[in-house]
Amino acid sequence: MKILGIETTGSHLGGCLWEDFRIRAEKSFSDGASNRPHLIPALDGIFKKVPFGPHDLDALAVDVGPGRFTGIRLGVSAARTLSMTLQKPLVEMTSLEVLAAEGSGWETGKSFVWNFREDMLCVLEDALRGDVYMAVWRFHKLTEKSRRGVPSGRSYHTFGHHFKLVHAPTLFPFDRFLHFFQSCFQAQTLLFVGSAAARYKKELSKAFGQRARFRPDVLEPKPYWVAALGSEKFFRREIKTYTQVRPLYLRPSYAEEAAAKALVSSPFR
Repeated sequence: MKILGIETTGSHLGGCLWEDFRIRAEKSFSDGASNRPHLIPALDGIFKKVPFGPHDLDALAVDVGPGRFTGIRLGVSAARTLSMTLQKPLVEMTSLEVLAAEGSGWETGKSFVWNFREDMLCVLEDALRGDVYMAVWRFHKLTEKSRRGVPSGRSYHTFGHHFKLVHAPTLFPFDRFLHFFQSCFQAQTLLFVGSAAARYKKELSKAFGQRARFRPDVLEPKPYWVAALGSEKFFRREIKTYTQVRPLYLRPSYAEEAAAKALVSSPFR
């Protein structure tokens, strides 16, 4: 199975080529207006490191957001164009899902015993202006009964079989999020990951005490995890066509907000 993962929602853009549970090639670079045109050449350069070409891919995986508006548009447009040109299916995922996979302790490409000690996995990404993007997963162990129908071997040692989404990606003011979380999770232990988890660690620790745990090394989505998660989702046939994949914007862009304010204040309304 060959998957090309594309990540452009954070401060680093890039891609990762994944084949049969392992990384084959990867390239990333810092975001910036002068660097954005380098995405397609970077993806092309990945294939110069392997003995096969883009037409040999089984699918493409892309992070659709939330995150940086220009980056999201760039990545989704590139993935859709390649999917259409190569006639390959697309696997989409959110940036919060990518961070959750990394923070979960998933050891990709091998069988292992899960050692997730918390009840819930909460991803908090900084949305600026006091807001956060958040999503929550619940961890559960597979019993012999729940494994029925799941292929043997490595396949059930994946993120999706152990973590179930309980709150879809949402934009919250941080204060509102904290009040909401304190009312919903009064006894559970919580692992927080993401850039906003690092930014608001003091407030989260005060609110949840010893029930709050942190992974300070998991801050932004990486191409590696887009490719790994894309491989898992492709295995479960969670695929789409290029016409079905759209950017995930949970708030208007600054330009859209400015245009709306200008319309409201216009004397010609």
